[in-house]
Amino acid sequence: MNRLLYVLLISAITIVGFTMFQHKDLGQISIRFAGQSFETNLVVFGAAFLCVLFVILVLAKSWHLIKDAYNYLRNRREKRLTEKARLSLSQGLIEYAEGRFEQAEKTLLQQIKYSDNRLPVYLTAARAAQQLGAHERRDEYLHKALLEAPEAEIAIGLTKAELQLTHQQNEQALATLTQLNQLSPNHTYILTLLANTYRHLQDWDKLQEILPAFKKYGKLSTESFLSFEIAVCNGQLNNLSKHQDSALLINYWRDVPPQLKELPEVIEHYVRLLTTVDASGEAENTLRLYLNENWQESSIILYSELDVLVESKQLEMAESWLKEHQHNAWLLLALGKRCIARSLWGKAKNYLEASIAINAMPESYLKLARLLEEHMDNAAAAQEYYRQGLLLLTGENDYTLLPKHSTDTECEMPQLKIVKT
Repeated sequence: MNRLLYVLLISAITIVGFTMFQHKDLGQISIRFAGQSFETNLVVFGAAFLCVLFVILVLAKSWHLIKDAYNYLRNRREKRLTEKARLSLSQGLIEYAEGRFEQAEKTLLQQIKYSDNRLPVYLTAARAAQQLGAHERRDEYLHKALLEAPEAEIAIGLTKAELQLTHQQNEQALATLTQLNQLSPNHTYILTLLANTYRHLQDWDKLQEILPAFKKYGKLSTESFLSFEIAVCNGQLNNLSKHQDSALLINYWRDVPPQLKELPEVIEHYVRLLTTVDASGEAENTLRLYLNENWQESSIILYSELDVLVESKQLEMAESWLKEHQHNAWLLLALGKRCIARSLWGKAKNYLEASIAINAMPESYLKLARLLEEHMDNAAAAQEYYRQGLLLLTGENDYTLLPKHSTDTECEMPQLKIVKT
């Protein structure tokens, strides 16, 4: 297009000049400027104009050529530096993976000003600084990453929270995660980190607040979410027990979901806390009713540890468990202790001897020895049981018990004789 204009312009000037030459009329041009006057004919003026235009075009073309050459060299240099930055990032990632964190941090930052993607550079450098214990540099890199890519605030914030949690900066991590949760309330990973942080800090009230959202958006298995519910319930019970008021525990327990009340780790924790606030009677009643419907070995062991006075009906309920668990040493120990509390010396002795025959335990020896010494006037037998309990407690083996049958070499299990009262 430009060439056509040049051709037309030159053609027009040539035609006009030739016409003027034939008519012997070269024209007259007079130019006045700043008090000066210049006169020439049209041909000379046209020739001068063309020369000036030619010079301008040559200068313009030269400028464009110089500019293109400069841009070419600059782009080539930038491309070379960008490639170096990519190689620096790749090498830095390799060094980080190999555990050479100090070298990785230096390598990553060498060519960062030429990098076309600085976000992963700063994030990896922050992780390397974290491994070196340079937490100020870590936070500086994360701040620069946010300035570099404000649209990646969630990703940068999660990286910061993870690093803070790794360094046990739980309060700082909580502040970071709380802010992120406000930006993205239903973010699965944010909720997971937030719930774990509340759990670690034992902030059961806050954890309980986010449990509904955590259940809906956390994408946890039933077992995993149940562990958080158990932690909240037991944690709240712990806090209430510090007030040394059994009514607070009992009132809270009434509102505990039924599915949690059926779990041994929850009900056993509740029972233990009741014993610390002088509510052993309530503890025995709760655990006995639970065992009547849900038999658990750990629960019957806990039940055997309780020293409480029970009513006849309560004792009969516990004795009914013998129909299916007559060889459970812990149950027999528990029944022996209940009978001692009700002054049923014969039944208590029977239960304790049976418990020892099944599984000799120091507490069973102690209870039986005291029973024989204090209530059955048999000091010699009591001393022997004291001795056997002490040997068992110290780890020494001595199976020489009181003689039962002089002709038998095997220990026979005593026959239980439950006497109704």
